[in-house]
Amino acid sequence: MTGMVEIPRTSSEQVDFEATLKLILKNAVDALKGNAGVVATWNEAERRFVAQVSYGLNPVAMSQLQPLLNEAAPDLASSKESFNLLSELRPGVDLPYSEKGVIQNPIIALPLQIGGRSIGLIYILRPADTSAFSHLDQPILTAFAEQAAIAVQNAKLAHVLAEEKHRIELILESSADGIITVDARRRLTGFNHAMERLTGFSREEVLGKECFTLLQLRDWEGKNLCPVQCPILREIKNGGQTFELQGKIRTKQGQDADVSIFYSIISTPEGKTINAVGNIRDISRNRQLENLRETFLALLGHELQTPLSIIKGYTSTLARTDGKWDKKTLQNGLQIIEEESDRLGQVMNKLLLASRISTGTSAVRKELIELSAIADKVVRRLQKIANKHTFKVNFDSTFPPVPADPELIENVLANLVENAVKYSPGGGKIVISGSYDSKQVRIVVSDEGMGIPAEELKHIFERFHRVDKGPARAIKGLGLGLYLCKTIIEAHGGIIEVSSQMGKGSQFTFSLPL
Repeated sequence: MTGMVEIPRTSSEQVDFEATLKLILKNAVDALKGNAGVVATWNEAERRFVAQVSYGLNPVAMSQLQPLLNEAAPDLASSKESFNLLSELRPGVDLPYSEKGVIQNPIIALPLQIGGRSIGLIYILRPADTSAFSHLDQPILTAFAEQAAIAVQNAKLAHVLAEEKHRIELILESSADGIITVDARRRLTGFNHAMERLTGFSREEVLGKECFTLLQLRDWEGKNLCPVQCPILREIKNGGQTFELQGKIRTKQGQDADVSIFYSIISTPEGKTINAVGNIRDISRNRQLENLRETFLALLGHELQTPLSIIKGYTSTLARTDGKWDKKTLQNGLQIIEEESDRLGQVMNKLLLASRISTGTSAVRKELIELSAIADKVVRRLQKIANKHTFKVNFDSTFPPVPADPELIENVLANLVENAVKYSPGGGKIVISGSYDSKQVRIVVSDEGMGIPAEELKHIFERFHRVDKGPARAIKGLGLGLYLCKTIIEAHGGIIEVSSQMGKGSQFTFSLPL
């Protein structure tokens, strides 16, 4: 039939369905020798027909015709004789004019139906001085009504698909985990916002590039996993659908990020790979905690084993029934047992304090304290075991009392001075000095020891961190002392800092507010 158009099939044309609908309407008007026409669709929210597109009518004429959409036109479209005059449908109504100024009166209407369900209607108008529509016109309009119904249905489906696509994109973009999509040639086709944060790459930088050259997934030992473990390649060989890999990927800054990747393979019924979706979770923190746990257990075992072995050895020796120990030998043995027990007690006290601080159960109970007196107390205790060192406490007589927890601050000073002794095994001077202004006091603990490597300074206050380079490597410890110092000082509203020079010593400085 002349004037018929084919409904476009591509998604871009479906979205622009109003242009298609208007073309169908124009062809219908021309085929039926009319002047104007309207396609209306059912609006479920408003429970009425609403004009979707019109042809040959100006806004005034459309406002005159709108009552027909609500009342007479639906009845006309559903009747067996769906052709009439506007003047008969609505007696006394002002007849509409076409865009060319021609009065319209003859009208024919048909429903737009899909699967027996009405989704809209189409009606065509002729000039008032022409003949009314007849039953011969109805089959012609039916063909156009079918096209219009398909166009409306396609538009609704396209709208639903677009909304669902938008919803899925919002979910993917708001995901805390990184999400990538990779095609069968292992090129990146999707890269969400979380991946941008994780890797430092923007979406524009990575789309279309091969994922194995960009992200460079490696195992914990640094071996490249992509040639042998890529899930797309494995799917082709083994027919699997999901895979999980853990390893390190490379960021834009050239750093490594520890990740867990869960791949889902999308393939045809024949098993040919279409693409893969990768859900990428940053497990750097989990890996760090796991490493800390292993380090802690190793250090704890080392710290406990030595004093326990000494205590066990001396108690077994002194308890022997065949031993005839003089008083001095017994006294020395018992003194060593006591010292090693004290050492165990110190380890346990540090662990308990770290536990209380990390769980928030260690409350800061402030009172006015004399820091010089606490420094003197710490020095007197350590002088007994550090006979190679010279201690100096340097506080001005006007140094003000400070509101702080005396037990916790003593713990800080003891840790700093013990560290100064430990990391200057050759002896030297250890100075505790204080200064103040109107807002705060500053305490400096300095030594003349081996110093701290520059690259270690930023990690020195981390939990379980120990300097593992040079002479410091042989020094025992849990790596909790400086972590506790930092946590306690910050709980008081102060700060703690360190400066050091290799071979010349270190300075630890903390401040407390007045």
